[in-house]
Amino acid sequence: MKAITMMELEIGLYDWYALPCRRCPSAAHVPGDLLRMASAQTLEEAEPRGIDFHVLQESWATPTVVPVARVLMAGLADRSVSAVVRNRFLDLLWSFVIVDDEDIAAECLDAVRGGIWALYEEILSGDSQGSALLAYWLVKDAETTPARVDRLLATARHRLPEDLYEED
Repeated sequence: MKAITMMELEIGLYDWYALPCRRCPSAAHVPGDLLRMASAQTLEEAEPRGIDFHVLQESWATPTVVPVARVLMAGLADRSVSAVVRNRFLDLLWSFVIVDDEDIAAECLDAVRGGIWALYEEILSGDSQGSALLAYWLVKDAETTPARVDRLLATARHRLPEDLYEED
């Protein structure tokens, strides 16, 4: 019997047929796209084809991005997910927390808070400076204890790009 991943566990919580999609009758295709992305090994394979222009277009989003954000955070907790995929997940999450709809952005930020330790791990791991930067931006916006962000910077500054400014 195949073990259920954290992403599959989270995916199972939502009625994807009832969630909106901009291009399709529903977001029923989104779970398959998320799982396809999670198993990717290259940037091209990790392209969010069922998400871009379906539930997110530039800074416009459907409410479907909220459960997608929760699934992405579950995916980040799985260290077997490739570095390319982790970077893509972090990039999508960053896109979700800055959408024009403030309520949707706030719900996505809450999803990020729910798995914030996976973001700390991403920064502290040293696996990818690009992913560390995206994770840092998310932590900086989501963390409710500013002293923790200060401590993170003091500890892991060398894991972040040299041109990072504390105001970023």
